[in-house]
Amino acid sequence: MTEIELHHDPALVGFARRVLAGRGFRVSEGQLPGLGDTPWLLAESDLFVLAVVAGRGLEDLQILESYAAPALSELLAQAHVGAKRWDAYLILLASGDSDERGRRAVLDLQYNTRALRRIVALGVSADEDAVLGALSTFMPLPEPPSGGLTSAFDELIEQLVVNGVARDRAEAAVTAYRETGPVDGA
Repeated sequence: MTEIELHHDPALVGFARRVLAGRGFRVSEGQLPGLGDTPWLLAESDLFVLAVVAGRGLEDLQILESYAAPALSELLAQAHVGAKRWDAYLILLASGDSDERGRRAVLDLQYNTRALRRIVALGVSADEDAVLGALSTFMPLPEPPSGGLTSAFDELIEQLVVNGVARDRAEAAVTAYRETGPVDGA
C-alpha cells in the first residue's frame, strides 16, 4: 500500500482560528480523524457550522476533503445543530495552486454538495487579511453608521445625476415612482 503524501498547512488553520474567534465564532482545533497530526478547525456561530482544513495545493485539498467531509458529516449527525445542519461548510484553504482556479478538479470539489457545502480557496497567503478574505462569506456584516443608512431613493437620485441625468429630472422621476409605484406595462 502506498503512503499518502500530504502537506498540510497549520499556519493557515491558525490564522483561520484567529479570524473566526475574533468575529464571534466558537472555535476548537484538533486533529483530523484518520490523518494523524493533521490539524482541523471546527467553528460555530449562530448561523453556520464550519470545518477548516489547509494544505499547500490542490492535491492536498483533495486528500483533506476525503477525510474531513465524512468526519464533519458524522459530527453533524451526532450533534444537535438544528437548522444549521443545512448551513454547514467545509472550508478548504491552500497556500498554492492559485493558477488552478476554475479548473475541473477545483469545480468538482467546490460544487460537490453531498452532505455539506464546500468552499475552496487557492493561493491564500499565510496572513490574517488573506484568510479573512477567504472566509468573508461567513463574517458578520458591519453595524450601520450611527446616523442610519442613506435612503435608497436618495442614492438613486445621486446615481442618476452622476450618470448624466439633470438633478431636477432625477428628483421628479424618483418622486413619481414613490407616489405611484412601478410601471409594469399592465
